[in-house]
Amino acid sequence: MPSVPSDRREPRSTAVAGLRRLVIPGLVPLLLLAVLVGGMVAVQRRVARAGVDSFTVSPAGERAVEVDVRRRVVDLEGRLMADDRPWSSAVVRGSVLVVNYWASWCTPCRAEQPDLSRVARGYAGRGVTFLGVNVNDDRGSAQAYVRELDVPYPSLFDPKAETAPRLGVVGLPTTFILDRDGVVGYQRTGRTTVASLSARLDALLAQDGRRNR
Repeated sequence: MPSVPSDRREPRSTAVAGLRRLVIPGLVPLLLLAVLVGGMVAVQRRVARAGVDSFTVSPAGERAVEVDVRRRVVDLEGRLMADDRPWSSAVVRGSVLVVNYWASWCTPCRAEQPDLSRVARGYAGRGVTFLGVNVNDDRGSAQAYVRELDVPYPSLFDPKAETAPRLGVVGLPTTFILDRDGVVGYQRTGRTTVASLSARLDALLAQDGRRNR
């Protein structure tokens, strides 16, 4: 069979190459979009299955992060986990308020709870109020946690974490201190200890419970 002359093969290969140059660049953005959408859907499904929204959980051995956040007045409202009564931070205005975000499935939350309880009991007569906020949890598991660990202060039941954006919570556990005027200026993400929390409270109480603004 006679061979095909080279000058008759080149036009076809040139045309195919030209077509590829036109088609492939057009497909790349579509492929990238498909991958992005698919990734977002997969993440949303994992989040929905886990029931923990976008919160990260601090590993037990990871060092906690303490920051002095932008000072602003924060009003916190919700319903108490124990009896579903409404609660507002306005009722404790005039006291220093410690707010701790937690969940029964959060291992570092469980690890820090004895320290939180100890500080809460130790500062109860010094004008310091403690409040927990239970997020992304079910009421039965949260109440079992409170009974087991003998938590001495109330918690809001916030299964959809609706209060979290108000304070800027992104991980568990997270602890805030609000001064007597409702001004938040301190945040600790990760496990709280007696030493770290007591030091902050002592410094604030030495200023009559009010931050210098």
